[in-house]
Amino acid sequence: MLPNTESSHLKSYLISLSMAYLNPNSNYLLIFLLCLSLTPLLTSANHKPVHFHFYMQEKVSEPNATSIVVAKGPIALPGTPYRFGDIAVIDNALTQGPDPTSSLVGRAQGIFTVMKSDPSVNWVFNIVFAYGKYNGSTVTVQGRDAITQPMRELSVVGGSGLFRMAQGYLLIKTYSVNIANGDAVLELDLYVYPFKG
Repeated sequence: MLPNTESSHLKSYLISLSMAYLNPNSNYLLIFLLCLSLTPLLTSANHKPVHFHFYMQEKVSEPNATSIVVAKGPIALPGTPYRFGDIAVIDNALTQGPDPTSSLVGRAQGIFTVMKSDPSVNWVFNIVFAYGKYNGSTVTVQGRDAITQPMRELSVVGGSGLFRMAQGYLLIKTYSVNIANGDAVLELDLYVYPFKG
């Protein structure tokens, strides 16, 4: 589906043109296909992402843990508090700064599963905004996080409210890890392309 009515009119015109000149000996079919391939470029030129920069406070230690393993996997992963096959539920605070007491932006709510390779984590979670005009809107994120890499990328696969049917990506960097208790702070850069219908 094209993002705005101008592009819908352009697409309708191009389809009509192709029907009129579908003769295989005609160059109109070639022109039609060329125009159709350029349509996404023409219609997305003014579609810029909304960028958010914040920090995820992943607290696995008690009291008041916000990331809890609810199913333990069978194989311990050396150098991590996790096991292959662990399934965890998260309700992590998202803050403006890396300090847990900085202003709350929202929450990351969902699950992750621990994989054996790298090691890596597969995330499925919602970013639930709790401030300003985005209050109550969500962005749904899914993807593989190779936690030992300096920068990781996950996909934005949807959302609700002001981000209904959104697309985009989330960049993750590990800001800090407390080796003693396993708590971590992740630095997040979210780029969201809201749906323009």
